[in-house]
Amino acid sequence: MKTITLTQKDFTEDGVYRGKQNLTNINGNLEIEATGWLRFESGIYAEGDISAKCGIYAKGYISAKGYISAEGGISAEGGISAEGYISANGDISANGDISANGDISAKGGISAEGGISAKGGKIKALYGITSGLKIFAKTTIECGMRIFAGTAPWRWVGKAEKEIKCGKLISGEIAYGDLVETGLEDEKPAGKKKGQLPTKK
Repeated sequence: MKTITLTQKDFTEDGVYRGKQNLTNINGNLEIEATGWLRFESGIYAEGDISAKCGIYAKGYISAKGYISAEGGISAEGGISAEGYISANGDISANGDISANGDISAKGGISAEGGISAKGGKIKALYGITSGLKIFAKTTIECGMRIFAGTAPWRWVGKAEKEIKCGKLISGEIAYGDLVETGLEDEKPAGKKKGQLPTKK
């Protein structure tokens, strides 16, 4: 699998991508070696991983069949999705959904106008988590501030879209939305469930 590497020369002084590579259909990995807060006027899609030594913003989507990782923040006018994990040393924000088959973790806040879903792992933010639609984590949700779900203004947004569903809420205050904890696999007791009455013989 090939790797496309972008350096400082691929960007203007203002940090706008000016390279000749088509980043909407990368048949491999994308590595961004440039620093600063970098802007892409289109979407970014890679068959492999996307990694950046900077913060990245795209006017379209940011999507990878591998992982997405940035040493700054990750922001997109579309959605952000990865079949691996999504990790940022800053905020993660999208005007669409944020979705990963692995973990979603940010050393800032996490916000999406759509939903936030970590289908195979956890959601972790140093600050707050805000979602226009529902929030789902296969394992845990952990943040240092408040959690909002179902904040989108659309008429069709109802109770189902205010759901915050996870195995366990580790930390964070539910400011808006309904928490549903399903339990963690390694914490679920074998046999009789907690509170279950003994079977009559």
